[in-house]
Amino acid sequence: MSLAVIKDNHITLAGSHFFTGNAPTVSIGSYGEKATPVFGQNKLEVKGHIPALRLQGKVRTVPPIDLDISRSSKADFTGMVSASLKVIGFSGSAGAVYESLADKHLKLVQLWVEEEGMKSAANQSPRVLDNLAGYGGDARIAHQVLIVMEATLAKSFAAAAHFDVSADAAGIVSINGTGGGAVAGGTRVTLSPNTCIAYLLLKLDWKRNKSAIDSTKVDEWSVN
Repeated sequence: MSLAVIKDNHITLAGSHFFTGNAPTVSIGSYGEKATPVFGQNKLEVKGHIPALRLQGKVRTVPPIDLDISRSSKADFTGMVSASLKVIGFSGSAGAVYESLADKHLKLVQLWVEEEGMKSAANQSPRVLDNLAGYGGDARIAHQVLIVMEATLAKSFAAAAHFDVSADAAGIVSINGTGGGAVAGGTRVTLSPNTCIAYLLLKLDWKRNKSAIDSTKVDEWSVN
């Protein structure tokens, strides 16, 4: 099983380097412009969200993820996350969250939509396409996010066979994992602001005249 390594400005998991800048504003399917300031972290500046309906049937996850405590630190974690971090099934300070992750009472959960699935979702959303085309080469879509959950809930959610995606009137996405090994009635995850702690982005290549996205490439955190 892959372990997550937490630093003060990124998270490494399974060889991928996740962004953490602006993470509290990011949800799966968030889109906008990638900012690369001279001082500070590279990050997604969220402008909108791909409609939840377009993500239906496309969300995936893996078994819950533990920390590599030998290469992570409480100081890096508390310096990285928002003071108002929301954990599914747990309430406590950032320091308490780290300690519970280290003790395996909490788990990281990785949610993603495969590249082709996210490309299809965007191409089926004309307003999203128009917005992304206007952002030029900085246009990005968040297709993977990391959140924190209480361990029992995380296990139930990850064991589900189906993930139903919905959004409320404010556009906040919820994912309900049902079937498989999930508890009766399913396990619901609401990706409200301050839930995401890290994310990966897709960079876009366009068809002629920017009529549709032709292909995507994963964009990871780096020092550049």
